Amino acid sequence: MEIHVIIDGRLVSGTAQGQILFWDNTLKQWVFADTDEVFWDDVNKRFGIKTATPSSELDVVGTITTTRILAGGVKE
Repeated sequence: MEIHVIIDGRLVSGTAQGQILFWDNTLKQWVFADTDEVFWDDVNKRFGIKTATPSSELDVVGTITTTRILAGGVKE
C-alpha cells in the first residue's frame, strides 16, 4: 500500500506504512526514517527500534543505555 502525506504544502508519495517522519537539521527538510530503523505499528499500537515487526509495545533490537528502569509492580 502506498501512503501519501503532505509536508510543507507538498504531497509526498511512496512512503511505507509505519514510517516515521522527522526533521533533518543538516538537510533542513522533513525526511522519512527507513522502516528497519524505526517503525510505528498503528494497528497494534507498537513501536519498533531497528525492527519493522515490533512484538510488544516497545521493541528494541540491539543494546539500550539507561540510567534507570521501572518495571510494573516495583516500588521505589
